[in-house]
Amino acid sequence: MTARPGGYERPGAYGRLRRYVSVLAVLAFWLAAGVRGARAQGVRGWVGTTVQMVELRPIAVDTIARDRVARGTDGRLRYNGGVVTCVSDDVCLGYRLRGEEATMAATQDVGFTAWGFGVGGLSFTALLRARTRLGSDLAWPRTDDRFDAMLAYGQWNRGRVRVRVGRQEIRSGLGFPAFDGGSAALTVAGFRVEGYGGRSLARGLRDPANEALRGLEDFVVDRSVYLFGGSARFRAGATGVTARYQREIYSDRSGLVAERGSIDLASVLPRTRVSGSLDYDFGLGRVGKGHLTLAVPLLDGKLLVEASARRYLPYFQLSTIWGFFEPVAYTEGELRAAWSPSSAVGLWLSGGWRHYGDAGTAVVLEPLENTGRRVSAGARWLPDPAWGVDGSYRLEWGPGGFLSSGDAAVRWMPSEDLTLSARAMSFQQIEQFRLGDGRAYGGGVSADARLTDRIRFSGGLTVIRQTASGGAVDSPWNQTRGWSALRIEVGQDPGLANRRSR
Repeated sequence: MTARPGGYERPGAYGRLRRYVSVLAVLAFWLAAGVRGARAQGVRGWVGTTVQMVELRPIAVDTIARDRVARGTDGRLRYNGGVVTCVSDDVCLGYRLRGEEATMAATQDVGFTAWGFGVGGLSFTALLRARTRLGSDLAWPRTDDRFDAMLAYGQWNRGRVRVRVGRQEIRSGLGFPAFDGGSAALTVAGFRVEGYGGRSLARGLRDPANEALRGLEDFVVDRSVYLFGGSARFRAGATGVTARYQREIYSDRSGLVAERGSIDLASVLPRTRVSGSLDYDFGLGRVGKGHLTLAVPLLDGKLLVEASARRYLPYFQLSTIWGFFEPVAYTEGELRAAWSPSSAVGLWLSGGWRHYGDAGTAVVLEPLENTGRRVSAGARWLPDPAWGVDGSYRLEWGPGGFLSSGDAAVRWMPSEDLTLSARAMSFQQIEQFRLGDGRAYGGGVSADARLTDRIRFSGGLTVIRQTASGGAVDSPWNQTRGWSALRIEVGQDPGLANRRSR
């Protein structure tokens, strides 16, 4: 083990594995105790273990002597074919490939709902996750956060009224905010009104906002954030409209973190399906993202034509400095057609156009490119119930990058309990990921098996190799990735109480 600043000592692979097994043992014992108590109550849930492996060559920043750098034909400074940036008269910075590294990450999920506590409509729901990393010091996102309660709330549901208390999540056009608090909903004659509030959790982290920001944005005062919101939904026949308002403030009421609203629409007309949404940022007084999609089935449903219009503006909370840089919005349109002449054959084709707003950047020689285009096509063929073939190709070019990619997959189901798949892919992405004139090729295999009525196992392996691009950073896409997942269902579904065990 190696000593770390501040007295922290990172455990070795054996120590991390031992800690991980300890966490699993505690979770398994706790869940088993709940299942034994299911005779008096009811428990329905699952336990899932996922292990992921990656082997690749990371990119690192390297220093290069100024006298070894030359100016290329495009006017940019280069070394060994790669673009460099000179920070002084003697030193420049470029990129190089580090040695090959491999690491593994494991997650343990436990999710369940329990009921039967002597009060009608009362239940408890939880989704818990433990993480660890095995192998090298190659960073794997979130593995330093050993445990999370993704959801943990009690619920009382009696017909028109639903009340929740605990850690919960709201899914809407304003994102997926999570919070520790309470919510209540009432449904009456096509109307549904909901209110919620509590301590806000950092987006995607399930941690209190002050803890998530600590060390990442030191200029933010360390304080908790409260979230409040509500929604009203009306449904008449095949048309539904939902309006939502959401506000986040510091716990000491010293400042506003976010204030937004949204409206969503979904309707099925005689020959057209319509869906759309729009959100508004009250804090900055501007419209955010929005979309409108029309879907029209033709030829007795064999042909489906969709037309979409979108506007997107990156959103940042008022507590972060990133919103100060005035993110550029874009508008785009897309047309997609899907044709299924039979249940065994399906074809689709789409095309899109995107226009970016004014970046407010001074340009000396020529204006910045602000238009992007893309086309894609795909096909599906099911020669018989046991076999399936899929393929697609995508071409996209726009400001700062170009993408050409294609993939094909074959699926075989020798039985209802086993599915085997093989996939091949190829892509070229110029500028953004420095593939340059090179191209990446890859392939993979996967399997999904139902071992018993309650146990399912899946796993796969993908290998990607890049042809030489002639740049300083050669073959950064060479990598091998593998994964496996085991899921075990526990408890009994009340609606399937008489299901025959396998």
